[in-house]
Amino acid sequence: MAVSTRGASLQPHLEAALAAAGLTPRVRGRMTDRLAYAHDASHYLLVPEAVVVPASAAEVAQLFRLSAELAVPLTFRSGGTSLSGQAVSDGLLVDVRRHFRGTTVLDDGARVQVEPGSTIRSVNALLAPYGRKLGPDPASEAACTVGGVIANNSSGMACGIEQNAYQTLESLVLVLPSGSVVDIGFPDADHRLRALEPELHAGLGRLRDRVRGDEGSVRSIRRLFSMKNTMGYGINAFLDHDEPVQILAHLVVGSEGTLAFIARATLRTVPLHPQASTGLLVFDELAAATGALPALVETAPATVELLDAASLRVAQRDVRADAVLRALDVVGHAALLVEYREPTLSALEARMASHERALRGVHPGAAAAFTADAPARAALWHIGKGLYAAVAGARAGAARRHAPGQGALRPHRPAQPRGHPQRRRARAPAPPQGHPRGGAGGRPVRRAVTANRSAPAGTSPRRPASASSCGGRWRALRAPETSAFSSSCRTSTSTTRCRPARSTVCARRPAPSRSTPATWSSDYAPRATAEEPIAQAPLRHGTGARP
Repeated sequence: MAVSTRGASLQPHLEAALAAAGLTPRVRGRMTDRLAYAHDASHYLLVPEAVVVPASAAEVAQLFRLSAELAVPLTFRSGGTSLSGQAVSDGLLVDVRRHFRGTTVLDDGARVQVEPGSTIRSVNALLAPYGRKLGPDPASEAACTVGGVIANNSSGMACGIEQNAYQTLESLVLVLPSGSVVDIGFPDADHRLRALEPELHAGLGRLRDRVRGDEGSVRSIRRLFSMKNTMGYGINAFLDHDEPVQILAHLVVGSEGTLAFIARATLRTVPLHPQASTGLLVFDELAAATGALPALVETAPATVELLDAASLRVAQRDVRADAVLRALDVVGHAALLVEYREPTLSALEARMASHERALRGVHPGAAAAFTADAPARAALWHIGKGLYAAVAGARAGAARRHAPGQGALRPHRPAQPRGHPQRRRARAPAPPQGHPRGGAGGRPVRRAVTANRSAPAGTSPRRPASASSCGGRWRALRAPETSAFSSSCRTSTSTTRCRPARSTVCARRPAPSRSTPATWSSDYAPRATAEEPIAQAPLRHGTGARP
């Protein structure tokens, strides 16, 4: 795990600069706030120097100027669903989800004007009455936002390279690092960019001419971007657009926030076909699944998603998995989650008939595996889209079994219901006669500890008042179904203290969400013995909400 803590409190020079800019009401400088934003869905942990929640493009422009003056990194965060650490920083972290959430449907749903903090699902809910939706459909649509989708050029399972953010983008309102605000929707936007940023405008023109003047570069770019490609900047913009302002707008797509801040976007929507049929085709091996793809692609499905053996094992744990999937003894199996969508029922029936003919020799049970039943389809897509959280949860489980400093994983023990023989811990040695935690050869008392339990100031419910540090054995864990974060606290500094009661977290760990009471349980903690003080027994913390 990557960990960085650049300071325990807001730096005085940064605090003074934010106050001078009139941004003090927007600053979240408390340690609890900073820890709450210290992680996203990745395994990185970077504690920001300050969290700022701007309410307008003008305030973002001020933050850009402060970042340049103070040489402090600036990172934008919205949904926090990144698996690669794009939404964490040890500098200034700017939360744009709180205020940038406006959405306006235009032209009877043909276009939509949306701010970066709106989630994909919320925008699609507004477009649904018009029979339209956004082109990108990432699996994390319930949490990811439009700003992150554009910044990462996220696509999802159905849009491919024809309906992604790059192709459906109409215009953007950008805040450049210099603080200039450029609305690309204006007819004279290119002239405005030249007036505001002459060097940038001229440089984009030179790069365009250089790329187009090299036949080898043109061939390479056409080849690389004929398939899904989100590696690096979208330099295909130099071939697809002539005006520097349009080149800039499409370079921002997939730039991961390194070129400009997206204050507002106008996107073209795509039809939402009401008739659909979905099926999970299971194959004995991965080669058989990939071998069926050419024939399957010929039938023009809306979506084809491959699930390997590891994904199937994780999907089996889902409560909504059907009996067939649960009963499958996964060895080297693979599956294809396939969906067909059409505007009318007759068109869907014709599409399914062509599917049956194409796959009759490849997968005999394909016809029976498909369903148009809405609840059954929802369950299948819950499995497909739920892999985002489920795989992350499985990864978190592996991370918490890691023995720090030993470079090895502890043996995995699946969770068992209460009373199961494998859940019982080994009996601890009997305490001596008269011991406060035992009787005549009695067993140590098992205690259930909750956050509502009172504790002396400066201590946690299971720590004596004399203990001052975690000792490197105190663990924090988020619920796998809501967060992928898991790590071990490895501090031995005596100044790192644990807070009592409801806010009992290590000073190096993210604080629990205020919306969900923290709950402590000794179910997963090894029993403490008479020889080992109970303060040394590892505790784990679960919370049901993400910051």
